[in-house]
Amino acid sequence: MKILLMLLALVAAAILQAVFPTWRWTGQATAPILLGVVMYYALSHSRATMLQAAILAGLLQDALGMIPLGYSSFCFCMVGLGVSKFKDMVFVHELVTHMIFGGLASGLVTLGLYMLLSKDDLVTLRPAWAFLKITGSLLLGALIVPLECEVLTSLDRMMGTVGTEEA
Repeated sequence: MKILLMLLALVAAAILQAVFPTWRWTGQATAPILLGVVMYYALSHSRATMLQAAILAGLLQDALGMIPLGYSSFCFCMVGLGVSKFKDMVFVHELVTHMIFGGLASGLVTLGLYMLLSKDDLVTLRPAWAFLKITGSLLLGALIVPLECEVLTSLDRMMGTVGTEEA
């Protein structure tokens, strides 16, 4: 049941991320909706479940964004592992925690993808535009990830999957 709920959340997040508008003032950064699912699983579930979510979310994001497969998965896994490492030190169900981790994770994933893609000459951005995109992504992550965490927490409670995960 837990895996089915994760797959449902990832498919819904992929659809929302694909149709969510981008704005010039955020550097055309896409909303980190798939990353929000990964952040929820990093804070609320076991490391193995988070890695499953990170790999699947990354593959979905790469397929939607025409990025070579695996780039986003790598970035999502790295950020997810970092967040899950600190989840015992923070209040995992608090809005401020979700805002801080969501913003930082979104900015780091955007920076990591930019570095990976520019290393392979797959993207060329002026440094000012890259800075704007990373900053916009950070802001979007701080706004969107807390909302997603609340929705996913409610779904977990409603489906009865809270407490069934290993620590």
